[in-house]
Amino acid sequence: MRAVGFFLFLTASAIRAQVLPELPQVYLETCYPATSATVTVCASGCDHGNNQLQQAINAAQPGTTILLQGGHTYAGVFTLPQKTGNGWIVIRTNVPDDQLPDADHRIGPSYAGTLANVQAPVNQSALTFLSGAHHYYLMGLEVSTQGYVYDIIRAGDGTQTSAANLPHDLVFDRLLVHGDAVLGTKRGIQLNSASTAVINCHISDCKVVGQDAQAVAGWNGPGPFKLVNNYLEGSGENVMFGGANPAIQDMVPSDIEIRNNHFFKPLSWKEGHPDYAGTAWCVKNLFELKSAQRVLVEGNIFENNWADCQSGLAIVFTPRTQSGASMWARVTDVTWRYNILKGSDGGYNLSGHDDQLPNPVSTRILIEHNLAYDIGNVNKMYQMLNGMEHLTIRHNTSLNAGTTTSAAGAPEVSMTFADNITGYGSYGVCGTGSGCGNGTINTYFPGSTFTHNVLFSNPGGAVGSASSYPPFHWFPNAPTAVGFADLANDDYRLLPSSPYAGAATDGTDIGANIDSVEVHTAQVLAGAWPQCAGLVTGVACTAREHAIAVYPNPTTGLTTVRIPADFVGGTLLAHGALGQVLFAERLVSTTQQLDLTGLAPQLIILRFMDATGRSVDTERLVLGR
Repeated sequence: MRAVGFFLFLTASAIRAQVLPELPQVYLETCYPATSATVTVCASGCDHGNNQLQQAINAAQPGTTILLQGGHTYAGVFTLPQKTGNGWIVIRTNVPDDQLPDADHRIGPSYAGTLANVQAPVNQSALTFLSGAHHYYLMGLEVSTQGYVYDIIRAGDGTQTSAANLPHDLVFDRLLVHGDAVLGTKRGIQLNSASTAVINCHISDCKVVGQDAQAVAGWNGPGPFKLVNNYLEGSGENVMFGGANPAIQDMVPSDIEIRNNHFFKPLSWKEGHPDYAGTAWCVKNLFELKSAQRVLVEGNIFENNWADCQSGLAIVFTPRTQSGASMWARVTDVTWRYNILKGSDGGYNLSGHDDQLPNPVSTRILIEHNLAYDIGNVNKMYQMLNGMEHLTIRHNTSLNAGTTTSAAGAPEVSMTFADNITGYGSYGVCGTGSGCGNGTINTYFPGSTFTHNVLFSNPGGAVGSASSYPPFHWFPNAPTAVGFADLANDDYRLLPSSPYAGAATDGTDIGANIDSVEVHTAQVLAGAWPQCAGLVTGVACTAREHAIAVYPNPTTGLTTVRIPADFVGGTLLAHGALGQVLFAERLVSTTQQLDLTGLAPQLIILRFMDATGRSVDTERLVLGR
């Protein structure tokens, strides 16, 4: 697995912001590794019998692929130990590649009969990665349970007291992970490891009555983590970092990449809904950070959340110290952009610290170019508590029926709330004991940049007053008065005739750039995401560290590519999101311009080849209108 250094280029808009978050320092590359040996675990004529899976794992040396029999169930508790050497051990189903999704596509339940099934007994884990286990690549497997279990997969068990003892360099690729359909399970993957990726997976039936359950959760691993192109189903929090006391002093999950995932809660879990199946699973939120830093959440769809065991807010950034046991816990440097949230009773819960405990304050949080719709009136769009620092909320479009914001606790420090379209609800911008409008802005957001926002009313609801807000605030009396392109069909672009088109502080439209949101989320439901454009199973990634810059990104047509000198003489291939080649261009200079004006808006994968035709890196570029 390769970690790629990150280089930050600020736009003019970003320069005007007070302090923006750092992005992850490393990103993990997860191309399927090459191995030199193969062993089989199957019914007859094999290296190991079907009841000898643990023996095969124990005996496997780095550089080995272990093939499991498709359609067979391997029931038991299996552990993956530490090995000597950095070659990969691959564990996969023995069917040909063309019977599985390719490396750029998510697996789904329809593959259950094709896959080998590793099945956990009641109250035990199917797979546990032991202290120091490393370089395991699991691909094309079903991992299930015979009844209720606590963790289906344990990438570290949370007991390691030193980072040196953690499992690391693990990849979970195209796994069908599911709890018991009737009894549920506490957690799909416990992610207490280092350098671990979950890609192209389908994780479901993580549900519990009366307590939290997650598809993926981690609290005792440093990262980096990659969660890309997964279906993630959890009743408590679909994904959570933090939330338990780490065994390693000062441990904060870091450098987390979360892209192209579908976060989903089935409506069969919702009491009172026509689809309700009769069990009151404990529903809280879709995503929560209780301890994390340098997190990028980009191009995901978050769907269905309601007030149940909590108040219905879908996205939660609230540092928690576990009653003071982990006073280093913090939520810092979070970039949240180009996501869609729909079907929730509320929006964001943003807290600066753990109630009145003096843990590090949440700082450098950026929420921009996100779309939210079908957001009910049970809770607010933004709840702000306990004095975050450098919170930037800009260029978002939210179709919410509840109040715009609430505020309580210590005031926010250096906040920007600008260029947003959001529902006014009953009260607009309000805070505890401060009234609404300017009273709350002056009390809870002193010195903030609070400007150029559109707070629309819902039919029959309260209407805001411009005299109660800073200049450059507008209060249309209905969503239809905003000037959306097609409100009935959820097209929230602004018409050229909208009074808010081109009216933002940066001269663009107020609200989210819907073209970019759609480009980033276009393949989420289809489950397509190029991990290694142009590479096929069995071809190893080439490890390399270098500086590549692509800017501006997103672009509407022209963009500049900067490459290292030793790339000159090679070739740049531009792939569409499904892997098709859009164009090829010789790399003739360390800096050259690309003209994309003839292409449709889309996500483009730029694949760099050296002079010998060898792939050396990929970058992602968003082409909008």
